[in-house]
Amino acid sequence: METPDHLPLDRSAWRRVIDARALDRDILAAFALAALAAVTAVLRLGALDAPAQPGEGRGVSQIFAVDTLTTLLDTTSAPLAWLQIGGYTAATDAFARHVSALAAAREAMVIAAALTAVLLWVLALRIGLSRVTAAVAVVIAAVAPMAVGLQSGVRAENVAVPWLLLGLALLWTPRRHRRLAPDLWATAFLVIAVITAPVAIIPVGTAAWLVWRRQRRRLSLMLACLFGLGTGIGLGASAALAGLRMAAEGPSALTWPAEDPVFATAAVVAAIAALHSYRLRPLAAGVLGLAAVAAIPGGPGTSALTIAVAPAALVIAGTVERAVRHGTARATFLGRHPLRVPAIGLAVAVVLTAGPNWANGLHTVLTAHPDPAPVLGATRWLRENLPDAQLVTDSVTWADLVRGGRPARTTIRAADCVDDTCATGSWLLFTTNLRASLPHRPALADAAPRGETVAVFGAGGDRVEIHRPAIDGPGGLDEQLARTRLGGEIAADPRVSAQADADTALRAGRADPRVLTMLSALAATRPVRLAALPPVPGEDDAGQPRRQMLITAADEPAEQLAHFFTSQPGVYRPESVHTAAGAVLVRYPAGAPAGLLPTP
Repeated sequence: METPDHLPLDRSAWRRVIDARALDRDILAAFALAALAAVTAVLRLGALDAPAQPGEGRGVSQIFAVDTLTTLLDTTSAPLAWLQIGGYTAATDAFARHVSALAAAREAMVIAAALTAVLLWVLALRIGLSRVTAAVAVVIAAVAPMAVGLQSGVRAENVAVPWLLLGLALLWTPRRHRRLAPDLWATAFLVIAVITAPVAIIPVGTAAWLVWRRQRRRLSLMLACLFGLGTGIGLGASAALAGLRMAAEGPSALTWPAEDPVFATAAVVAAIAALHSYRLRPLAAGVLGLAAVAAIPGGPGTSALTIAVAPAALVIAGTVERAVRHGTARATFLGRHPLRVPAIGLAVAVVLTAGPNWANGLHTVLTAHPDPAPVLGATRWLRENLPDAQLVTDSVTWADLVRGGRPARTTIRAADCVDDTCATGSWLLFTTNLRASLPHRPALADAAPRGETVAVFGAGGDRVEIHRPAIDGPGGLDEQLARTRLGGEIAADPRVSAQADADTALRAGRADPRVLTMLSALAATRPVRLAALPPVPGEDDAGQPRRQMLITAADEPAEQLAHFFTSQPGVYRPESVHTAAGAVLVRYPAGAPAGLLPTP
């Protein structure tokens, strides 16, 4: 072969040409990897405002506590993960940049997913797969709805996966003898992965397999001892069990495969087929081990799947490549290699079904955003009516309330409200997340029906309710009849002049007992004009009586009328009294005491 100038090249010149072309390919590969990592990050950014996943709130509250309160709420549930994420949010000021605490905590998951994509590429090359296969694996992990959903959630496992992949990449070598430093670094990274998320101990078996393959027993024993010592010191058996128990609070393992059956089926089939490949066998065994653990009832289902999605994508792509390579080699007589038929069938099935299925799944993940208005309305109601009352809610809302200025000492996470005294003596802010966690919170589940709903915001799945603790005394129909009777008497009193809407509310029993009692006392001494019974946002939908009244008195200054109310003792003393334009707006605290009116 000759150059364009038709001059022959010597060997050194050819070497330079070959090196230049290799450098060009490396640069193109680097650009491709950067683009794939960017796609991975962008898709996760689109899911920042998706509804909170079961079990995700615990991580959000822990991260917020590390970032803002400089403390750990629970030191037994993956503290290293929350310290890592909390360090990121503190360094980037994420909680100040995002409207919700959930989105701020999920931003770190975007970074973890991008790192996972890069390390997945590196691991594929270390295994001996081609760059095309590495790119396909990254694409699968980037766009599969199951991967997007799991990697977007605030989970310790998402932080552990990059450490795990980095450790496996360092251990995956064809050399039996090499320097000790990579093995030591790999062991350290695996220790960090397990301390970050205890369920990561399962794919550590893949790492042990890789070390044992080299048939260096002293090395294997030394690394095993170092791993056991590091994990034992950093985590401990009790913390490991606690971490697995916390992970088990997520949804069943069947939830995610049902949403993305293509990826789940392809991963299992590819892992079984990859057991016939010497290169892929350790990784395939790790994926199958995670799948088996995820299927255990009551086990860490979602957590195990979170760790499995990236290796599973690599197994799918790698299985197809190995089948194609073996299928074209002479050693596979007539193409009958055990991997070839299932791999080709797997590739065809994934190509035919993944497109529409993943398009719909991604659309659901990226567009399923809850309505923030109900939570904002409830937050405003709490700020105006219960600024210091003891309140229990889910962990995500807890973080939003505390970052909004509510005292942390009176705001309790549902996970911390474990006894009857807390559950029955606290106000409850019921959100979608709290309702979903009730099966794991028996004290709250028992207390909720006994309380009274005082405010409701939103409807359907986004409905938010505020419950006050159960009170002793007459309630329900008896109290409604008592309010209706006294309200009718006040409306019929000639000394009370009520506007049409207010008159209707009085006769329908929709006025608070304190409002009725004070109106009756005021009308006994002077004529009263009742201009309105203004509703408090959220309380009409909860069936609560009106606890505000706008009144005037004939030939009497508004200030003197206001003094009448501010001088009342006990439960009849208003929460606020405002005068404007000759009228007085009186407002009583939320939740009237029982027994203020005589019942029939």
